[in-house]
Amino acid sequence: MTGSMKVHPAIHFIGKNAIRLVLVLVFLGIPAVAFYLREYGIGFGAREALARALSSDSLDVTIGRLALDPFSGLQAKGIEVRSRAEGGRLITTISDTSLSLNLSELTRGSVVVDKLALTNAGVSIPVGRAANAPRLDLTNVRADVILLGDSLRLSRFEGYVEGIRVEVTGQFLNPSTFRSQPPEQGGGNTVAAERILDELAKLHYPGGPPVLRATIDADLADPGSLKVEAFSLRSGAIAGEGWSLRAAEVQGSFERGTLQIPKFLLSDAAGSFNASLECDLNRGMAEGSLLSTLDPKPFLVLAAQSSESLRSLQFRKPPELDAEFSVSGLNGKPAFNVTGAFAAQAVEFRGAKFRNAGLEFAWKEGRLYARDIRVSVGEGVLSGQVWIAPQDIRIQARTTIRPTDLLPLFDPKTREFIERMEFADPPDVEVSLRGEKLDFASLRGQGRLRLGRTAMRGSWLDSAESQFEIGHRCVTYKNFRVATGAGRGTGSFAYDVGLQEARLSEIRSTLVPYDVLMWIDPKIAEAVKPYRFRTPPSATVQGKVHLKDATKNDLAIGIESAGGLEYDLLGKTLRFGKTSAKVDVIGTKVRADIRRAALMGGNVELKALVSIDDKDPTFGADVKMSRVNFAQLTKLYFDYDDSKGVMSGSYKFQARMGQENLMTGSGSIRVEDGNVFAIPVLGPFSDILGGLLPGAGYQTARLATADFTAADEIINTRNLVIEGAGFSMFGAGDISFMTSQLDMSMRINARGIPGIVFYPVSKLFEYVSTGTVADPQWRPKLIPRMSGSKGSPPKPSPR
Repeated sequence: MTGSMKVHPAIHFIGKNAIRLVLVLVFLGIPAVAFYLREYGIGFGAREALARALSSDSLDVTIGRLALDPFSGLQAKGIEVRSRAEGGRLITTISDTSLSLNLSELTRGSVVVDKLALTNAGVSIPVGRAANAPRLDLTNVRADVILLGDSLRLSRFEGYVEGIRVEVTGQFLNPSTFRSQPPEQGGGNTVAAERILDELAKLHYPGGPPVLRATIDADLADPGSLKVEAFSLRSGAIAGEGWSLRAAEVQGSFERGTLQIPKFLLSDAAGSFNASLECDLNRGMAEGSLLSTLDPKPFLVLAAQSSESLRSLQFRKPPELDAEFSVSGLNGKPAFNVTGAFAAQAVEFRGAKFRNAGLEFAWKEGRLYARDIRVSVGEGVLSGQVWIAPQDIRIQARTTIRPTDLLPLFDPKTREFIERMEFADPPDVEVSLRGEKLDFASLRGQGRLRLGRTAMRGSWLDSAESQFEIGHRCVTYKNFRVATGAGRGTGSFAYDVGLQEARLSEIRSTLVPYDVLMWIDPKIAEAVKPYRFRTPPSATVQGKVHLKDATKNDLAIGIESAGGLEYDLLGKTLRFGKTSAKVDVIGTKVRADIRRAALMGGNVELKALVSIDDKDPTFGADVKMSRVNFAQLTKLYFDYDDSKGVMSGSYKFQARMGQENLMTGSGSIRVEDGNVFAIPVLGPFSDILGGLLPGAGYQTARLATADFTAADEIINTRNLVIEGAGFSMFGAGDISFMTSQLDMSMRINARGIPGIVFYPVSKLFEYVSTGTVADPQWRPKLIPRMSGSKGSPPKPSPR
């Protein structure tokens, strides 16, 4: 039987409460301390000591907060890494990091970090030196970094950059000697990096994120030792704004300054892009090749942001590009050499549609040579070759493309000019040019032009052919030949862009003048339009027409027309016979001088002055007629043909374009050997005279003269005189040439003894008319009309 040992009550009390205290400390105190250390961090200078342990001679590390997590261990939050040599430039920030300390070193009072671990951390790296520079943000970063003396081992690094999964492993020697290379402040690298980040942010990956993998080895004390044993980028579908790719894959390596990319593949529904590259940074050289049948839209979208021209370039079908290239001088000023071929179908550029385009090209040392150029638009084709070198441009080309098919490519003024043209047949133009710059002012050369059925402003020609020269901003067409129907034209023509004028020399033509002038200046053409030649005249042209300042015009046109011409006067068409004329264009005035023209058996002279100034749209003429057939003239203007004899006279007038009814003028007329009473307005006087003076009636008036003026739509005469056998008639009044309304009076005087007998009652032989030219209604001035009477003598009976 064993004996029981009794414990002193005091000892029992102390022991029991000690156990309780330990349990409280275990279950309450330790969690409380752990909570405090995790949420409020570790003080006592531990954060600063750890930051010094992570810093080096070139890098300064600061820790925002140091905490202890019971499950994750020692946690550093808000880490910033700055460059000591650059005034504290921020290199990177890290949100959360787990650290493992070397305990043996810690017992000796030294803080040494053995391991860093990142779990769902964020890393932010600026890509510029400015405070507001864009940043490369890595999210969901998981990494294990082991520090072994002068070695840093990256056993795992995983994270996401703008939707791309990055997986990196590797080893780095001498990490404490690392010196960062800062990007240029505000330079091209910063701008390019910012643009790349912006574009990456716009991409979507329907099949999952792309994966970038790399294995890296480097001695950070020797930048040339960087080695990337293998890196790869693989992606499924990639979608951008308005474009998509089916897959992408890149494989390569980097060692001893040599970058090798044996595979660079992009594919879409239409084709693929295959390229390879080898770049030796030590020698500053690179070379590679590519073959593409890929839809270029993704590349154009990226490039279009800086080029308006590329924004308007569209390929309805993927083009084919095959090229080999090399680059030298990568360490300084790069020099590119490229050879290849390009072919495309269904291309649209700035709204112009090309059926196909292709060429073979070579670029070497700043010189471009393109051969076998072929571009098809509509039914036409452009072919040729181009050499472009510093201060040496050479172009040889031939085109049958209608300029109207390329309208969207021209500037507004050129487009407006070409829109006035029509090409029933395609043009044929060959040109050989050379100059110091690729602009019209410096180019010079020669060529040949052939036109088929072509129109300018509705004026058609059947064919044209000319040799031409280009130089000093001027195109000179030498010894051209133009044909339209039976008409022909020859001479020389210069279009001077510098002086803004067209010069014509030794032009000889049997073409219609109006059609020719419509090609040169429509205002001058409109000025000569009223002179319509029944058959093309023989014309000579010499002088110049200014394209901007009409006051500098100086053009002389001589015309000889055996077939005559037609001219409108007072609403009727006069048909002239053989005509000789001269037209001078001086400034804004067009002077037409018809020196000799046959008209109705007589002769006519006409001098006209027309203003082509929009501010002064006036025209005028001075017409002189000699012994023109009176019967034909009255038939034309009054539609009767019983008159006879000849007429002479003159008429000088002036009017404004579009207001011909308000013309002003003056003239005179003389009718001889005629039948004046055959004119309807005077016809009733035949019976009046027959009653008063037997034998002095019908067909006895052989001579009529009058002076007249025209103004306010009225023709006025004050001295109409008609001479007959045994009598004279004197008249005055107005005739409206717009309504044919009359307001005239006429007095009859007998000659010889009848005149003496009737003199006391001569007032009884005065007549007035307020009718019309067709129905004059003459009545005695002093005898009122009887009821029911028209107040006019009976009309003459037919012969």
